[in-house]
Amino acid sequence: MTALSEFDAIFIWGFGKEGRAALNHVRERAPEAALYVIDANEPADLPEGVEYVAQDNLGRAITLAGQSLIVKSPGVSLYDARLAEAMDLGAELTSQTNLWFASKPAHQTVIGVTGTKGKSTTASLLHHMLESLGVNVVLAGNIGEPVINTPDDAEIVVVELSSYQIADLVHAPDWFVFLNLLNDHAPWHRGVEQYRRDKARLAMLDPNARGVMSAKDTRLTSLFVHRPNTLWYDQSEGFHAPGGVIHHGADAWGLIPALPGAHNAANACAALAVIEGLGLDAYDAFGSLASFKGLPHRLETVHSLNGVDFIDDTLCTTPQSCLLALEAFPNRPVSLILGGEDREQDYAPLAEGLRNQTRIKAIITIPENGPSIVDALNSGPHSNITTYEPDFELAVKRAYDALPEGGIVMMSPAAPRGAAFTYFGARGDAFAQAAKKLG
Repeated sequence: MTALSEFDAIFIWGFGKEGRAALNHVRERAPEAALYVIDANEPADLPEGVEYVAQDNLGRAITLAGQSLIVKSPGVSLYDARLAEAMDLGAELTSQTNLWFASKPAHQTVIGVTGTKGKSTTASLLHHMLESLGVNVVLAGNIGEPVINTPDDAEIVVVELSSYQIADLVHAPDWFVFLNLLNDHAPWHRGVEQYRRDKARLAMLDPNARGVMSAKDTRLTSLFVHRPNTLWYDQSEGFHAPGGVIHHGADAWGLIPALPGAHNAANACAALAVIEGLGLDAYDAFGSLASFKGLPHRLETVHSLNGVDFIDDTLCTTPQSCLLALEAFPNRPVSLILGGEDREQDYAPLAEGLRNQTRIKAIITIPENGPSIVDALNSGPHSNITTYEPDFELAVKRAYDALPEGGIVMMSPAAPRGAAFTYFGARGDAFAQAAKKLG
């Protein structure tokens, strides 16, 4: 990419947390460049010396601006027609993540963590264990601080990478963790197949990058079974977690108190494989997990009432992760709350996975795609207890009312949050509030 100082104009597209960090970065390194912010609406706190450009006016602004660079935030689709027009007009494209890779100190080891599900938990586990071993480590990216704010003295940077960030990533991390390759984010990527191709790029950027991948994920094994410099977990020779108990080879190490579920134990196995691959003491690192606190909105117990627990798993956004969440609480009666943004998910696997779940007492679906989930489940054994409820608080009450003592209301919605919930975690917060209103 052309040096920042050589651009006549730099456009920051998306002015959230990451966009603001990117603006500060380019302002320091290109003091002569004209600076613009592109967003759906003009920010009320636009910094002095920075102009606003409406998204639909980008092409005209590029034409007038001279040599231009667009720093795209992850929420802006790489396949947006307005972006394609700007590049046709000669603008260059980058991201905050690419800017950081290009300017970071050479001594830092970067570990990128991705997967359709589990990346936040795995990145947090890895950060926690490295810190317990005395490593100067920073957690950044899709979780934590914008990566461009990483201090220069950090030895290791654990970066959670979404498919949005990988789609135009130029630089490979030194290590990467690839947990799974399911279906998600179809609208942004203009289809599920493109989502998978964009996600898989992380393992293709540099064959010398050290990879850690799940041997249980058939999509990963079919793509990368012959990839060099790759460690595989979820198999008996290395780290694996039968029944949720972490094993190293034949040796059973134990459970993680704060993280129920075999899928979370598998996430820990991925992190432990990296620890071992770095030449650090993985058993000591495992011991530190006794003090690990679970993450908000991930199988989090937010309320208990009359022997019924309310479990917030709002960051469960796929059918597969909903089924895994159910496995974390075996033998307890369950009311499920499902639904959110429609991302062209296939709910047939959910219907099949629920078929033999006799402990389910109610399935309440919510907007936006609740009716389509009802349709997917209407031929199964739970059709008579599966209903659509557009009122969120009433959905929580109905789920609770269907349960005996000892049951759980589980909001593992198998869909992103939808337009009714305007910020990260809002659906989980609303769930906790609705539960507490019941008593």
